[in-house]
Formats: sequence, C-alpha cells, structure tokens
Amino acid sequence: MKKSWNTDRILGLSAMMISLLTLIIFVYQTNIMRKQSRLSVTPRLSFNQQENINDSLYTYKNNMVNKGLGPAIIESVTIIYKGERIDLRFSDFFEEHFPQYKKFAAMESDTRLSKGSTLTAGESVNFFTIVAPVKTVEAFRDYLEVDNDNLPFDIEVIYRSIYEERWQMFLHSEEPIPL
Repeated sequence: MKKSWNTDRILGLSAMMISLLTLIIFVYQTNIMRKQSRLSVTPRLSFNQQENINDSLYTYKNNMVNKGLGPAIIESVTIIYKGERIDLRFSDFFEEHFPQYKKFAAMESDTRLSKGSTLTAGESVNFFTIVAPVKTVEAFRDYLEVDNDNLPFDIEVIYRSIYEERWQMFLHSEEPIPL
C-alpha cells in the first residue's frame, strides 16, 4: 500500500516541526536567562590598598571593595602569616605578631567581618588603617619585613553569592578563585 503526501499530512508534519523548533528555542532562551540572572547578582571582591603622605604623616589603608553587581556574603576572613592561619582582629594580630609596631606607627582603625556579613554592590570595608610619622616609615617597613610593597602576611576571604556560588580571594592575588 502506497501512502501519498496529501495537504493534511504536510500541514500536520509542518506544525509538529514548528512546535519542536519552538520548544528548542524556548529551552535555549531559558538557559540564557538563567545565566544572565546569575551574572546580574554575582559579587566580585577586590582589595584596594591606599598610601598617602600628607605633610609629616604617612597613612596606609587596606580596603576590600565589592566591584560586582550583587551582594557578597562573607563566610570567613583569615590572616595567613608564616603558614599559620590566624582568626584575629587586625589590631590583635599586630600586637601579637609585631609587638613593637607601636614604636613606629599607630593602628587608626580596624574592622572584623564576621560570618554572614554582607557587602552590597559598590560597598567598601576598611580592614585596617595604619598611620606613622614619615620619619619612621622606612624603619616600620623594615620591622614588618615588607617586600616589594607586599605586606608580610596575606588575607584570605571566602565569600558567596545569593545563588550559593563560592569564591576565595587573597590580598596578594589578582582574581577570585571559584570554589
């Protein structure tokens, strides 16, 4: 028995093909929208170090900025010094590991971010600010063993997005590392 291609059969197959192509395009667009939605709330933490010499005073500020589009939810902030992971405020860390730093400089401010702290897009937090007379700056840098303008310790920040994507950021690195 030979089947012929009549108009109804051609229209039916055409409708099925159009429906299938519409489904494929819909799934593709949904995936694009899902990716765009995630990217629109992705945080991107970055360290910002500022040095300022004003008259006879030297100021060093260590800030962290959220340059991303969404909030960064902090999971942990750890100081890494000589292979040791230290969970202290910066003022306590300096007093414990550099007990004579007050001969050269003063800790003007320090902040401790606790688990669950949130940095919104564009928000900045000052980890610590050190102020020193210009005449003691070189001695202070020698005491801390600052090498090529890098502090002798590192700061590790682990943070996540609202979609539970996680990253690890270090003071001495350029890019966040996805976890």
